[in-house]
Amino acid sequence: MTVIVGSGAAGMAAALVLAEAGADCVLLERNDRLGRKLSATGNGQGNITNTDMGPHHYFSGDSGRVGQVLSAFGKDDLIGFLTSLGGYFISDEEGRVYPSSRQASSVTDLLRFALETYGANVRTGEFVRSAEKRGGLFSVKTDGAVYTSRFLILAAGGKASPHFGTDGNGYRLAQSFGHSVTRLSPALVQLKTDKENIRGLKGVRCDCGLRLLREKKERFSCRGDVIFTDYGVSGNAVFRASSYAEAGDDLSLDFLPDCPREKLTELLDGKAEKFGAYPAEDLLRGIVNSAAAKCILRSLGISLQESCASLRRRAGAIAARVKNFSLRVEGNMGFENAQVTKGGVPLSETDEYLMSKKAEGLFLAGEILDVDGECGGYNLQWAFSSGVRCARRIAELLHEDR
Repeated sequence: MTVIVGSGAAGMAAALVLAEAGADCVLLERNDRLGRKLSATGNGQGNITNTDMGPHHYFSGDSGRVGQVLSAFGKDDLIGFLTSLGGYFISDEEGRVYPSSRQASSVTDLLRFALETYGANVRTGEFVRSAEKRGGLFSVKTDGAVYTSRFLILAAGGKASPHFGTDGNGYRLAQSFGHSVTRLSPALVQLKTDKENIRGLKGVRCDCGLRLLREKKERFSCRGDVIFTDYGVSGNAVFRASSYAEAGDDLSLDFLPDCPREKLTELLDGKAEKFGAYPAEDLLRGIVNSAAAKCILRSLGISLQESCASLRRRAGAIAARVKNFSLRVEGNMGFENAQVTKGGVPLSETDEYLMSKKAEGLFLAGEILDVDGECGGYNLQWAFSSGVRCARRIAELLHEDR
């Protein structure tokens, strides 16, 4: 028998593969229902994968191993797998793949219905307190029972979004078998920044070019939504940058990424001449968000009551600030708000099938491993791919014994 700890994407996929192979398994979930975190992914819309898939979208100490796992069960395999369970999936202009219902709970339901159909042994409300191996078998203890198995899959997630039950217990279980855990930090998370220059911007969403700088050297760049908050910034561009960001870095925002600085300077100069009697805050009206315009001017020490005419000589500086609005990163919003965990059990402590080198028969899947992806469906793809990888290997080993 195989015991699977955790009913996220990795755990449910593994259980389903084993059930389809006719292998006995029991899926243990600490919550009262399966896939709580999965049902909330992609802002509740279920971004399962991305059409632009590859190891270059992941952070890990072993990108080669990541690529190997993705090659064995990639985006087309995942879409085909979930489609065979009765789903229909579509991609958007950024390659993000969603269920056509745009409900992440639909993905959870597809897996749940399939597990029920195959008669998989699913136990909810079972928090795993400890696991050990004695005499060639694993003994897994919960609050109410002890499960004995030949194989054990740890798919209990990381530390991100602990309100879903992902409080890091999986790391503790892995360490009990001698595994190490790299430094853990939140990823795909909102960033705290200095607040003075963004007063009045709370709730404003802008399509920005974003660059992350450390000691004036670019660490990352992208384009996407930036949402201003009372603590700093959020939005998909910020989530993507957060995997690279540290306190002390600078975020450079370009409020007008499709317009060259020289063209914007010319536009502002002409507008200041033509509408010189209007107040300064009107100079950027119709060009950038009005609240953002006020912050841009204020950051340059320009009074909103000045006339547009007085700003002609500063058109270049204003254009430069529109194209490079800087915010100092002060930190992030922590595991409570993060989508994934950066760090985990090193892939070097597992074999090519993600079986532990510390304890034969122990497999690790999903977020518990030192693999995290960019925003855009990459983390769910890894969860599914790694879960299937583990389960297929177990099925092969069971078949070899017959």
